[in-house]
Amino acid sequence: MRLSHWNVLAVGLVSSACSVLPEISDEGARRVRGPLGTRMPEPLLMNFPQLGLRRGVVQPKGQLGLASVMSYSSIYEAGSSGADAVTMDGELAQATLRARYGLGGGFELETQAGLLHGGGGSLDRFVSEWHAFFGLPNGGRDDVDDDRFAMNVINDGVEGYALQPNELGWQDLALTLAWGSDAPNSEGRASLVRATVELPTGSDAEGFGNGEVDFGLGWNGEFALGRSTMFASASWVHAARSTSLRRAGIDLEERFCIGGAWELRLTESTSAVVQLEWLSPLTQTISLEEIDASYADFVVGLSRDLGHDLRASVGFQEDLLAAAGTDFSLIFGLGWRM
Repeated sequence: MRLSHWNVLAVGLVSSACSVLPEISDEGARRVRGPLGTRMPEPLLMNFPQLGLRRGVVQPKGQLGLASVMSYSSIYEAGSSGADAVTMDGELAQATLRARYGLGGGFELETQAGLLHGGGGSLDRFVSEWHAFFGLPNGGRDDVDDDRFAMNVINDGVEGYALQPNELGWQDLALTLAWGSDAPNSEGRASLVRATVELPTGSDAEGFGNGEVDFGLGWNGEFALGRSTMFASASWVHAARSTSLRRAGIDLEERFCIGGAWELRLTESTSAVVQLEWLSPLTQTISLEEIDASYADFVVGLSRDLGHDLRASVGFQEDLLAAAGTDFSLIFGLGWRM
């Protein structure tokens, strides 16, 4: 596991803050803001549903909630063996748009869409210096030119996936039905279950979707601990294969994900959040760690109320396993009534 000095420092700072926190009101201590609504920013992985961390309560009946999470990521993973090759080299800008509406009876309907853009960018030198400063492996970045773009997966000489450079495209549209309570119980506990279906609205030819219908099931829970809250999640996703994946003979595994997060209310209006999600491998067809390995998505950030219903968040994200995931990602979020 690639646990950097930065990760250890971030967790340590949040943990030690407990002893020096300013006093806040009982209402402020109970004001739960929830995990940052992130996705693992690996291009092929983003073509399939991710039922990740969130609060364990649904929207109240008749209430609409809106949120957007924007991320900018640098990724370099490249490997080959014979006629098989995986290259994920470039920078990704993604905006996830999410809406939730309370249907009543404990039910909530959520829609989620995303915009994705990939290009060579300009962060490679910065990421290399970041790795050197914190004593992290550079993953082969020194062997290639900076700020190039190449994202494709090849099996037995046949290309099964490719993301087109310098194109902006809509990703697949997810519709999710959740069932649970719209508020925690008297002990600060809540949970919900979710069922999702993802529709092929993104272009599979350009790498923005998989051209098929995917579906999955998930569970989310939260547990209050004074002025902090723990969150947990578990999910299963069945991902269908695109035409190009079938042509290349690449099979997809059933996807499993478990996650946990900790939120600490620092002040009346601000929370610190640390979260970690483990995702099972995408495929076992190609025996290269750049695609057949698990993911460990680590996020640390801050969430701040800008008003009674408006909230902003900022964070840092990376994959702790030196294999398939992103190297560096910055996250910015804005939510209304969520």
